[in-house]
Amino acid sequence: MKIQAMLDWSPEEKAAKAKEWAQSLFTLRLQKATGQLENPMKIKELRKDIARLKTAQHMTAAEEAAAAAHEVAQGTAAEEKIPANEKKTGAVPKSARSAGASGKGAKKRAAAHKKNAAAHKKKTSGAAAKPHAPSKKSAGASGEKAGRSKAKSAPAKTGTKSKKK
Repeated sequence: MKIQAMLDWSPEEKAAKAKEWAQSLFTLRLQKATGQLENPMKIKELRKDIARLKTAQHMTAAEEAAAAAHEVAQGTAAEEKIPANEKKTGAVPKSARSAGASGKGAKKRAAAHKKNAAAHKKKTSGAAAKPHAPSKKSAGASGEKAGRSKAKSAPAKTGTKSKKK
């Protein structure tokens, strides 16, 4: 099915079709599992139709939101009637703005960066740093790696016989 046709549907029709197609997709998958499905391409076609329908739903929602935002912007600009050069008087100059990244999660990343920088500064400042303790694998006084002994354990005796009953 073409997406242009789906865009003409009402939101109620789209919701009803989405529910119907999800149910038929379930039925087709069940038929495939039991070996009763005659045309396996129907599953692929139906999945793509569902994706097109969801896209059409999102497109109409986005268009409605954009139209509402445009109406609000037009309404406020018409009411205020302030020249463009006077609108910026309350704005912060570009040089005074943060030079950091903008976008999703930018504030969180900036806060985490400040926190890590403060922790690092606290760690490195102060009196002389303490030497680190040697790790378990580092060489000891004898020059061998820790955790290994010189002598291996003796193998079990193979000459003894067990009593059979």
